[in-house]
Amino acid sequence: MPVLAYSQKNFENAHTRAIYEFLYKTNPEQTEFIKSDLMYLDIGENVSKFYSRYEQVRDSIGDEGLRKSLSPFEINELRRGFARGTRPIYYNFQKKRKTTVTSNFSFLFTYYNESRQMPEWEIGDETKVILGYTCQKATANYLGREWIVFFTPEIPINQGPWKLWGLPGLIVQAMDADNFFNFTLKGFEQLKLPVPIIFIHKTYDGKEYEKKDKEKFQQMEKMYYSNREEFMSFFLGMKLISSATADGRKIERRAIPYIPLEPY
Repeated sequence: MPVLAYSQKNFENAHTRAIYEFLYKTNPEQTEFIKSDLMYLDIGENVSKFYSRYEQVRDSIGDEGLRKSLSPFEINELRRGFARGTRPIYYNFQKKRKTTVTSNFSFLFTYYNESRQMPEWEIGDETKVILGYTCQKATANYLGREWIVFFTPEIPINQGPWKLWGLPGLIVQAMDADNFFNFTLKGFEQLKLPVPIIFIHKTYDGKEYEKKDKEKFQQMEKMYYSNREEFMSFFLGMKLISSATADGRKIERRAIPYIPLEPY
């Protein structure tokens, strides 16, 4: 079981929260979305955080189990039945125009920073109503994909899911032109109680996340999904034990189906 993220820093408190359903494919040949996640966008004055609610719940269960000195097996049993989510967490800094992305690959926790460039949006005339909000269409080629979004001036916040931002209203829906990904707003609220925007940067045993440049991070991610055995050997110095059938034939390890939001 991965070491649980525990040490943390509070940037500021969020004043609003947008909740998105995230539907996605893991193979370009799939005709329907086969995976889903529930994503929270917590928005403060200077920082926003975009993360999986499913993974937050699983991490909370793990933290509680560790505080009770439960074994990894017992913690996994407690997590059984709770959906898995996507692992990356995105911290977007408005004034600094910077994004920090954290994630973990097996036992390796890491992060990278990048400058936050505004997409060059082309705002169209098409409108539609989503969740009761009148929304307007916009498109942009951004970070390697063509994005089609609908934003609403009724919520005058220039934020959106993932790394999408920069329109005169909250992005309510975002789809890529290849139809691999779909973010759709399911709820928006002004938070009545302060919700800290927490930056998790250390593992449970106090080890700092490893800083990488974006290119190295993407190389790691690609290897993690395409060749887990090579990843474990190269980055962690570990060798996976090969499985075999009853007659002794080696079972080849398959790549994990995955399409990155940002093409390599």
